[in-house]
Amino acid sequence: MHTLAYSDTDQRLPAPAPLHFRHEQFLANTDFEWHIHPWGQINRISLGILELQLPERTLAAPAEYLVWIPAELPHAAHIRQALDYVSVYVAPGLAAQLPPQPCLIPQTPLLRALLDDFCQRGVTAMADEWDTLQAQLLVQRMVQAGSLDDYLPDSHDRLLRPLLHALRAEPGNNTTLAAWAAQVHSTERTLARRFQQQLGMSFAAWRNRVRLLQALAWLKAGRTVADIAAELGYATPSAFIAMFARHTGMTPERYRRQLLAARA
Repeated sequence: MHTLAYSDTDQRLPAPAPLHFRHEQFLANTDFEWHIHPWGQINRISLGILELQLPERTLAAPAEYLVWIPAELPHAAHIRQALDYVSVYVAPGLAAQLPPQPCLIPQTPLLRALLDDFCQRGVTAMADEWDTLQAQLLVQRMVQAGSLDDYLPDSHDRLLRPLLHALRAEPGNNTTLAAWAAQVHSTERTLARRFQQQLGMSFAAWRNRVRLLQALAWLKAGRTVADIAAELGYATPSAFIAMFARHTGMTPERYRRQLLAARA
């Protein structure tokens, strides 16, 4: 990869003290080529899925998570749906408290409230001591919330990569692991073992995560539960509802109602 320079936008911005916010709106299927930032960056999207390409892997994040990218780390991005986007640059002193590697941080109710307050007020630079204290609390609570390396891990394994690519592109694909094994000239047992070794979960669990990410995006876009279930390859809506509830603790309709209440 060639040496990457900071964008003109980054070079014009003042250093975060201790945070600096950028508020933007993006159209569906927006791509960002490889780039770096001079400061650590917190990424927040309003809905759907943010996909980041890192030097060694792809990181996919639903809107329920913040994405932390350390300073100087090359990355590219893809945004599937039109959405509101917030980028928060973090001063080195506070960034040192966050993980040294890119990761996902769950948006707890308090983290969401702190960020919502900054966003609703349209804050860019810190205006006063209260903003600075709120910024410090935000980062402290991010540390407390813990982190995940990735919600939907990727692999460059020659046997797994075709499966992962196909399922990302078509989450409703119901091809069995045995049929996949035949396509890549392997065995079902070998693929099952590699899923556990490379991704830390079974084939079925990984496919369910792909489907859940897509379902979250479609629910926010207003599609019906029946349509989503059919598109994702479920024989009945009840089978989809059971999967969704198992992963989120609520039904799709309850999730949709909470979205509508949050927007009101």
